[in-house]
Amino acid sequence: MTSLPKEPYLKYAIFCRGTDEGSEGELILNDVVDLIDLPRLPESVDLNLAFCIAGGVPGIHHLMVAIKGPGTPLDPPPTQAIDWEEGILFQRWIKAFRIPVQRPGLHVAAILLDGTPLGEGSFLVRLQGESS
Repeated sequence: MTSLPKEPYLKYAIFCRGTDEGSEGELILNDVVDLIDLPRLPESVDLNLAFCIAGGVPGIHHLMVAIKGPGTPLDPPPTQAIDWEEGILFQRWIKAFRIPVQRPGLHVAAILLDGTPLGEGSFLVRLQGESS
């Protein structure tokens, strides 16, 4: 049996076009996105980032999700205060983003809790007609 990490960790981070919740509380991801073909640049894409953090200790924490893409300056958003309650094993979030696309390449959402990077979600952008 594998033991769980003693620090908070990112269980998953997935870009998708939409989400639903099943009858028993399960998260349903609609149209998972890992590659986007665009006809031209610059463009912007509207996506949801579904992610889950586990292993948090009770108390107030600060969550930040920063999006970085080729040709786009990193402009970190302000942190969001979250309250991790006693007995919570994991928390999941769904955040909507309008992501500017300046160049083809890897676009990444870095997820930080209390200033510590936990992991990333990403998708690749290419121009229509290019091979990957």
